[in-house]
Amino acid sequence: MRVAHVSDPHFGRIACEHVEQALLECIVRNRCDMVLVTGDLTQRARVSEFKDAGLFLNRLPVPYLVIPGNHDVHAWWHRPDLRLFNPLKRYKKMISEEIEPMISQREYAILGLNSAHGLTIKGGRCTSGHLRKIREFFSQQSSHTFKILAIHHPISLVKSFNIRDVARRGNQVLDVAAQSGVDVICAGHWHLSHVSCSDINGSHVHLSIAGTVTSDRWRPPQMGLNSWNLIVKSSEGVDIQVHQYQKKTRTFNKLS
Repeated sequence: MRVAHVSDPHFGRIACEHVEQALLECIVRNRCDMVLVTGDLTQRARVSEFKDAGLFLNRLPVPYLVIPGNHDVHAWWHRPDLRLFNPLKRYKKMISEEIEPMISQREYAILGLNSAHGLTIKGGRCTSGHLRKIREFFSQQSSHTFKILAIHHPISLVKSFNIRDVARRGNQVLDVAAQSGVDVICAGHWHLSHVSCSDINGSHVHLSIAGTVTSDRWRPPQMGLNSWNLIVKSSEGVDIQVHQYQKKTRTFNKLS
């Protein structure tokens, strides 16, 4: 199983004209089985940006699963009523009615959670309902099934990054995911790529945080870098590789 984990394309703020095509070619070159998009498809949830995001999704060479991010909710200054009562109206109309999609196959199972809400500015929130959904969904899977949980906001801090922006109740999500046998938790939001593995109560949980794949909204210490993560499940275990965009060659290449 080979999953392309991409995040935060931010249509409306694309870094350069070649980066999207380079991503599509790299997905094909790495023989990905599917693409997992963890939110922030748009910059300001504008109709034109959602149209561009939809065209991008339609160009993907393999099936995909997508969840919204905080930039995909209606802006406060445009329609505060929609921000409060129907924040993902355009996302549902132009991308997907399903904001918490799931895929269950014999070989793999993926659950997406929506952590983006209209009552927050940019922060994420997990709920008790999310905890129940994690337990119920993954309890139905075989012990041999490759299990992935997808959420836009990271659920735990990374010591090497001076960022405190994590989803509320994220630690509870991490504990329940570990108890439920989740192999990989995928997130975005920070525009920084990070890969790690934690031992939580005897369970190994891999963390895949993907950087911004196509936008110019970079953050230090990864300024000027677009990237995505390749998740590979084999008989030897789980391997997560970061692929960075090289402007000179106009290609995404695996970091050594």
